Amino acid sequence: MDPNTAKHHEERLKRHKQQLKQKLTELFQIDSPDLDFGVYRIMNQKRDEITRFMDKDLIEAVDAEFGKYDTESRTRITSELSELEQIIRNTYGDDALDANGLKEEYRKTARGRELHEKWQKLHRDAEEASMSDLQKAEIFAHLEEFFSRYYKDGDFLSLRRYAANEKYAVPYNGEEVLLHWANKDQYYIKTDRFLKSHGFDVGSYRVLFEVVQVEGQSNGNSTGRYFVLAGDDAVTYDAEKRLLTARFAQVTLSDDDLLRRFPPGAGRQKPNQDDIVAGLVAEILRGSGIPKGLADALQTNERDTDKNPRLYKHVMSFTRENTSDFFIHKDLGGFLRQELDFYIKNEVFRLDDLGTENEVAVERYVKRAKVLKSIAHRIIDFLAQLEDFQKMLWEKKKFVLRTGYCMTLDQVPEEFYPEILANEKQLAEWRNLYGIGEARAGQTTLAGDRVDEAFLQSHPYLVIDTAFFDDDFTDRLLEHLQQPDGTPVEDLDEAIGGLMIKSENWQALNLLQERYREQVKCIYIDPPYNTGNDEFVYRDNYQHSSWLSMMGDRLQLSKSLMHNSSTIWISNDDNENFEIISLLYGVFGEKNFFSEVIVRANSRGQTYKPIAKTHEYVSVFTKKDDEAEFFELEKSGVSDDLNMSDEIGNFNIRELRNRNPKFGKHNRPNLFYPVYVNPNIYDHDGFHPVYLSKEKDYCVEVLPLNSEGMESCWRWGKDKLSRNTSENPLRSNIVAKQKRTGEFGIYEKYRKTTYKPKSIWTENEFLTETGTIEIGNMGLGTLFSFPKPSSLIMQCVALSSKEGEVVLDYFAGSGTTAHAVLNLQKEDDNNRPYILVEIGDYFDSVIIPRIEKVMYSSNWKDGKPQDTDGQSHIFKYMELEQYEDTLNNIEFLDRDGHVQATIFGMSDYMLRYFLDVETRESPCRLNVDRLATPFAYTLRVRRDVGFDHVPVDEDGFREVTVDLVETFNYLLGLHVRRRVTRHQGGLTYRIVHGVLPDGKVATIVWRNCPKNPAGHEQALEADAAFITDEILGEYPDTGVLYVNGHCFAPRATPIEPEFKKRMGA
Repeated sequence: MDPNTAKHHEERLKRHKQQLKQKLTELFQIDSPDLDFGVYRIMNQKRDEITRFMDKDLIEAVDAEFGKYDTESRTRITSELSELEQIIRNTYGDDALDANGLKEEYRKTARGRELHEKWQKLHRDAEEASMSDLQKAEIFAHLEEFFSRYYKDGDFLSLRRYAANEKYAVPYNGEEVLLHWANKDQYYIKTDRFLKSHGFDVGSYRVLFEVVQVEGQSNGNSTGRYFVLAGDDAVTYDAEKRLLTARFAQVTLSDDDLLRRFPPGAGRQKPNQDDIVAGLVAEILRGSGIPKGLADALQTNERDTDKNPRLYKHVMSFTRENTSDFFIHKDLGGFLRQELDFYIKNEVFRLDDLGTENEVAVERYVKRAKVLKSIAHRIIDFLAQLEDFQKMLWEKKKFVLRTGYCMTLDQVPEEFYPEILANEKQLAEWRNLYGIGEARAGQTTLAGDRVDEAFLQSHPYLVIDTAFFDDDFTDRLLEHLQQPDGTPVEDLDEAIGGLMIKSENWQALNLLQERYREQVKCIYIDPPYNTGNDEFVYRDNYQHSSWLSMMGDRLQLSKSLMHNSSTIWISNDDNENFEIISLLYGVFGEKNFFSEVIVRANSRGQTYKPIAKTHEYVSVFTKKDDEAEFFELEKSGVSDDLNMSDEIGNFNIRELRNRNPKFGKHNRPNLFYPVYVNPNIYDHDGFHPVYLSKEKDYCVEVLPLNSEGMESCWRWGKDKLSRNTSENPLRSNIVAKQKRTGEFGIYEKYRKTTYKPKSIWTENEFLTETGTIEIGNMGLGTLFSFPKPSSLIMQCVALSSKEGEVVLDYFAGSGTTAHAVLNLQKEDDNNRPYILVEIGDYFDSVIIPRIEKVMYSSNWKDGKPQDTDGQSHIFKYMELEQYEDTLNNIEFLDRDGHVQATIFGMSDYMLRYFLDVETRESPCRLNVDRLATPFAYTLRVRRDVGFDHVPVDEDGFREVTVDLVETFNYLLGLHVRRRVTRHQGGLTYRIVHGVLPDGKVATIVWRNCPKNPAGHEQALEADAAFITDEILGEYPDTGVLYVNGHCFAPRATPIEPEFKKRMGA
């Protein structure tokens, strides 16, 4: 090879090495030093180790891999050549070979020519056994190309490619129809539901970004949600505090609005994220009163490694953190290995070229394919374990961060009334919710009344919220709850009629698995319709696949909660109707499709479309079609159809003859028989008794003949007819009546007071504008444009559930499902427990107040109750840790020095040690040592609503106490009967008594205890005596006793290992 060619190959190899390194920097998520949240923060903490892995360990390992295969190839070829030369010598003699191979005189035969050509080929192979720089460059290029196919913006996806040949393999097992999408087998992660503040220091200055306005669900021409500065005074500087505050709003903008606010950069027709951030930075810097020193510092880099100035970096991080959607692969290693095999077969070997003019010697690629596969597997292993770590953090059961209870006063013993009346926050809430004490005309039940104990006694449906009271009050109240009739509550979970969870819905469903497995009878959900204008914001070109991933995982989780006889109702429209039906076929099976209900949702129609669409759909599936239960709807009042009456009740008449011309004596001979009428007895409506055999009085024979005298048949067989006849026509369900012709007709008295709904629901009560009016009358109507009316969900729930059966809605929105269940309870007197899940802050500002209002009164106008005709009810609400909270609470163990390792050691350290062992004691993964003080276990979270009583630090975090008691209850799946508090020896004991899913009775004891029993033996002995004698004495049916921390009680099972195992952390 001439020197110029060698130099060209060397430069090409260097270039492809650098391109692979750049791709790995992106894959390992350390190319974004400006982003300091979530997994970026975790990887940035280990930037040096990962950079060393890419710069040194990986490249050295690649070179070693090349060398390994060089040695293996030379050894193999030398061995084959030696064997061939021995064959030649044995055949032609010891002098048959010269420097050019088999001597000329031996090549004249076919055998000789064959041996000579084989010898020459092996010599050429031996010369080429060492990989050239060109071959190495090709391998690096293949590695960069392969990983580029599957990675974009932090996620592994099958990126769309335009080519003549297929670029991807779709897993297929012979199904008749297969639904596949780009993000299948990935978790959809949405992070913008808890919009967060963002703060940072600049020398002695402090800069704070706040979210002060969030638009709700939008309609019309808006194309996306964006952060903008909130108004003219959005940027303020407080000289005394040296604090610069920028207030942001998240709003929907049309393309035109977006262009006006943020002009695009050169060569772009639409602004990208960089343009938007640059525009926001410029607006902030134009704020009045910003000191020059601060302004200058904001326009310089914070660290040498930063790509952008300080302010730009933080605005980018803030907007990305609050709007990022991404995916976590469920089996990245398996996915990439499978795709690598497909890539090698189609892009390296190019098997399609075999037998064509493009065919090349396949063996030329074998060793390069081996090297490519070996190196790629090392990178895949690294990536897969990083992805698996994120998957573990996503899948782990989340902590309960707060728990509260709302209940009507009729369930609160009167000894608590003085404390309630002394609580100004609760009284203020009553004024806000119900107008208590407001002097408003026409409200004689409320206006001007003095709020005292007599007032509370006369208003049993006033609702108290334990959020306004301390833990001691809540503990005592839960222990002494009463039924509306004054009897004590013996089963707490039985008394609680509703559960509301503020959480991302996958996390909530995941936590509910043990507690509600196969217990839910009816699910109604109204997920985002994926119009581009709703709260479901998707990645470019992944609108449908993102939506399918989001829905598929949640449907699978909720399916395991469903009873075999249960039904799921899913509201949707044309945007995803095809996708949701196809997805539901995959989750539930085609045979479990029940119906597609068409609902008239819009009276005027969408007039901006060529056809003014007025309808939406409700897709209905069962879990098991052969066990599904459906109930008919009650007719309102005495139906006009049932216009006759006898001693049994109301009825109308239906001819017993089968009027379908397809049926008759010829194909239903068992339904063709005579019926005999007694013409001498009849009632006030002219109905005569009938009998199956001819008797003296029953002498008139009637056969099922049609009007033309043709032989038809009856609808009932003889046995059924016999059971429904009586000599007294006023008590008989089958009677005869004489027609105008003088002949007798045989009739069934139809008494049914229920009916089956048709599959098209056109009633005005189902219009979305009805839902808007409904929530508007309650004073809660500004956030939701078109909420579903409660009457629609009432009908779905009534058709598929009854007394005591659980109703679930994990896209709760404004809380209409709970409203519907409570309305239905007043209507049919069936108490159906409900579960609602919602993550938006309107959980606190809309859902909870809405249900509190429904509990107090069913009749509202202008935000005020028109009566106090409410209902007795208790609901519990909880807020859960979220995935972002988990990431923000990852803590690394402090280690002296660095672990030095090759690629093998580095892989073990980085992924098994750094990601697992070093983070194992993080509070989000359950630090078991901290369970010694269970009532002081905390997480740092960014929340405002519901936690405003907790101080916020300079970065916007609050140190929030975790509710370990509730968390463990749900991990166990415990049905809680009693929750009590006891005090002994200066310790507070929180005790939960209930039933586990396997039927065993469990008692769980929480209290502070020493981390080390040494020196505390006497206290632990007293603790054991109290648990054994007092607690177990109070609950003698205990089968399993769980206690946290060190415990000397003989029957005690430690909580910690069970907690850790069930949490999956």
